Amino acid sequence: MKTTFKLFNFLGAPVEISLWFFLLFLMTSVSTTIGIFLSVLIHEMAHAYIAHRRGWKVFGIKLDFLFGTAKLDMSMPEKDSIPVVVAGPLSNLIFAIFVFILIDFFYMFGFYLDPVISQFLNTLLFINIILFIFNLLPIYPLDGGRIVRDFLVLKMRNQRQMAIRISSIISLIFSILLLIYSIFSVSILLIFFS
Repeated sequence: MKTTFKLFNFLGAPVEISLWFFLLFLMTSVSTTIGIFLSVLIHEMAHAYIAHRRGWKVFGIKLDFLFGTAKLDMSMPEKDSIPVVVAGPLSNLIFAIFVFILIDFFYMFGFYLDPVISQFLNTLLFINIILFIFNLLPIYPLDGGRIVRDFLVLKMRNQRQMAIRISSIISLIFSILLLIYSIFSVSILLIFFS
């Protein structure tokens, strides 16, 4: 049984969505699911775009339950990998700023916003702020964990394995802290992720 469906091509590579993604409709509102879809899609397209601009092959993008993946040439060196990784969270920050300015524009000039549209824009703003912050946590394979690993490998070029070990320890510590936080805040999604 086919579990992924192609949506369109981006930079000559397929953008696919997994059937598992649609579980979000059972867990959140329609507007939240659409907001997550748009935000994760932009995040992964930013990774792919910067990789492509730096001359690396993009094999595809896949949106799955609670995460997305840009399938890129994994042989790229750390000096190229860092800008590619940073592009994802940065796209969420830029998108959040754009949505905030859009909301502010409507209110400043007295335009009436339908409550559904207003709620959707506020949800979109919240999702992108959360994605920006969450993805910068130094937990591998999140973008923050990959940035820490690549930065340490660049700085400790002669001790690559030591750099990877240090980044793994940092990732483990932050994963445990996130798990403790998620247990105390009774966040099932965070507990599952941790």
